[in-house]
Amino acid sequence: MEIIEIDQSKYVFVCEVGSLPAMASKAFSVELGEGKGCDGFLVRTDDDNLYAYVNTCPHTGAPLNWTPDQFLTSSGRYIQCSIHGAMFKSDTGECFAGPCSGKFLKILRVVEQTNKAYVALADI
Repeated sequence: MEIIEIDQSKYVFVCEVGSLPAMASKAFSVELGEGKGCDGFLVRTDDDNLYAYVNTCPHTGAPLNWTPDQFLTSSGRYIQCSIHGAMFKSDTGECFAGPCSGKFLKILRVVEQTNKAYVALADI
């Protein structure tokens, strides 16, 4: 397990993202032992920012993805739940359409260094 420290916070490596294009998503799983860890996903927005979320719908608790690494609408602009079609803003995780409107996905602090994504250990 690769861990780095930035501004006195520890981050764990989750996946390579050098080839993740704008308006695309990628799943990851982090196992920390002793029952700790999380399944999450990354979203690269059209302005090339990288965001990370826990892969759980706030309405049903089910995973959001349609198929492996597929979390976004066909336009690539929004995150969409595969169960009931709720849509979330890619940059905030706020649901703006569907049964969980006004709720948020759990965001994970993420940093990108040398084509690798790391999420904050404290958020997992």
